[in-house]
Parts: sequence; C-alpha cells; structure tokens
Amino acid sequence: MNEAVATPKPLYGFADEHARAFPQTIVVETTNVCNLRCIHCPQGQGLPESPNYRAEYMPWDVYKKLIDEISQHKITLVRISPAGEALVHPQFLDQIAYAKAKGVGPIDLTTNALTFDNQAIENGERVPGKSILDRLIDHGLDVVDISLDAATKDAYERIRVRSNYHRVWANLHRLLYLREQKKSPMKVMLSIVDQPEAAGEVEQFVKYWTPLVDRVLVRPYLPNLGLTGRKPGDIGEKQSKIERWPCPQFWKRVTITPEGDIRFCVVDWLDKSKMGNVRTHSIAELWRGAEYERMRGCHLGGKYAEAHPICGPCTDWMGMRWDWGFEMAIRAAFGDKSVPDKPAPLEQVYGKA
Repeated sequence: MNEAVATPKPLYGFADEHARAFPQTIVVETTNVCNLRCIHCPQGQGLPESPNYRAEYMPWDVYKKLIDEISQHKITLVRISPAGEALVHPQFLDQIAYAKAKGVGPIDLTTNALTFDNQAIENGERVPGKSILDRLIDHGLDVVDISLDAATKDAYERIRVRSNYHRVWANLHRLLYLREQKKSPMKVMLSIVDQPEAAGEVEQFVKYWTPLVDRVLVRPYLPNLGLTGRKPGDIGEKQSKIERWPCPQFWKRVTITPEGDIRFCVVDWLDKSKMGNVRTHSIAELWRGAEYERMRGCHLGGKYAEAHPICGPCTDWMGMRWDWGFEMAIRAAFGDKSVPDKPAPLEQVYGKA
C-alpha cells in the first residue's frame, strides 16, 4: 500500500514546455449516444430527451484531422471518453486503428464494456471470428477504463440502468483472460463512483478487483454543472470550507466534441465552453491564444465569473484537483510507485477558506 502523504499546496501552471505548447490530455467525445442510463450521469437524468439534444457521431474527416494534429505533438494521453458510449460509434474500431497507426498514445478508452462481446466491424465489414474485445487487443489499445460503479448485482443494475451484470462481468473476465493469453501490455482500470446508491459497495469493490487489475479508481460524485439535478454530496459539503483553486483544465487538457468543437471544460455537456472547431482551428493555435490566456489569468486571480459564465457558479471545481486526477491513475497503472493509493485530504493540500 502506498498511503497518501502530506503534500505542499500545488503550484498552478503548465507542467513544462510541452504542456505550454499543446494540451497534454485530449479528451475525445466520439459520440453523445449511450446505451445505458446511469443514475449519476446526465444520460440518465433526461439529457437525451431534452429539446436541444440530438444524436451525434464524430465524422471521419473530423476524427482524422484531430488525430493528425495530435500526432505532431508530444502528449501524455488521448482519452476516448465520450458523452455517450464509445463502442456504439459505427467506426469505433477504425478510430482506434487509425490513432495507433499514427503513433498517437497512450490511448485510453472509457467504456461500460457491455458490448465487448459484439461482432467486430471494421471498414464497414464484419471481421470473421472476432469480437470488439478481440480487436481492441489486436490493435494495441493502451488502457481500458471500465465504469462499473458497484460490486453486487442489485446495486449494479440499480445504478447502471439498462445494463446486464452477468454479461459485463463475463466480458471483464474474458478481457483479463485474453490479455494474459495474448501477452498484451494493455492496462486495465475499473472505477466506481462514491455516491449514496453505492453505500456499502466501495470497500467490497476495491477488495475484489484490486488483485485482478492494474488500478481501481474511486471517483467522487460530480453534478456535471447541475445537469444531473443532484447535489454533489460530500464535495458540496466541503466547498464552503475550502479555498477555491484555479481549474487545472486550462493548463492540462481540452475536450473535443463529436462535431469537432474544442471545449475548455470537460463537464460542459451543453457545449457552452466552445473555443473553436478543429475544422477551422488548430488546437495548438487556440491553446496558445489570447482568450485562453485571459481565462487563465482570471482563474489565477480568483475572478472565476469573469473567466467565463460557466466558471463562476461551477459546482464541479473541487473534483478537479491539481494533486490528484486521471493522469495520476494512468501513471500508477503503468507502474509508477510514487503515486499514492488515495489522495491526501483536501484541507491538507489546499488549506481552508
């Protein structure tokens, strides 16, 4: 066990010159369509039924242009983490194959794993005798991050509505079997959201899966800028007691929507934080541009409402820590022993308001 230790208050800013030149994490939302309706997600709280919602699948020209630009830079991670489920995109396997062929990586896939056992389709045709899971391993996917959110069947199907406990568990164990059989270097991470509906599940989840996979993540519940209609729980209770810090997204990552829009905010499912589009702008151009610098300055000065209308009332900022995040989980999965098993208490790192 690598227990958390006291750490100094983080230094806000770019990690290095590579991060200054180009965001080190690119979150790629290949689709906003999902086959589940999880209770902690906007997908399960009426987003698909809202009047402004329309199903979107990233067009090939947008995806290709995006990957082509990313391939020209040294980055930490490409995260295929859609506002839906990546595996429902009809060109999903083609997307992974193209990115790997361009030398982009590491590539992480966030998925619910429900359809791992579906027939693989590439270039519009069935791949004989191959499932989606088979081809993910064949293509050399670097990391798969599977959202489970429960340890028991009842809790799982209560939280992850429309899913199937036995099918997903079978897919997971087949993944672990194939990884060993094919001697694949793929890293496997599993996550659970710490929410009231998962009470009593977290400890059991961690105990069961920790010996089997490379990293187990216990994620805080976030309200996605209020889109879930639910309170942020423990994080919300602490917000008044902790001094707010600048959002690290402005220095670390961008999100690309299915239509190719470049967003500065990963939880902005309504796309209010658009900065441009990959069809007409380069990510590097916007990242180094005056508007990004203005917003960074506002955050450093504590003027969050001046940075952007969604920043002022944001309730998700406490889940965006500088000293802890998905990038650290990736490092741990790849064997970095300096990453602790859990973060230090917020008050210990950031101080009190």
